[in-house]
Amino acid sequence: MPAERALFALHGCALVLALAAALVWPRAGQAALMVPLGRNDIGAALRWADAEQAQLLALDTVNGRVIAQISSNDSVLRALAFGLMPVAARTPGCKLQDKR
Repeated sequence: MPAERALFALHGCALVLALAAALVWPRAGQAALMVPLGRNDIGAALRWADAEQAQLLALDTVNGRVIAQISSNDSVLRALAFGLMPVAARTPGCKLQDKR
């Protein structure tokens, strides 16, 4: 019986992780908020954006927030290597607007 409960708990955790990844994992061409892991350093996000040649959509140096356009799934994985957690930003306000 304990093995069945452990397996049930493992499946439950996998389901929660899959749902969370589906909600927060940014897709290619989508905007993502780059959240630094472990420290509040905007430099890591800027270094990642420079290395990926990612288009910056919003830059808030006061609060240390960077919103960038994700080019591919590989760039998301490289963001993790830079110590950043990319969180999908699915709001219409994250698009560049033509100000003429």
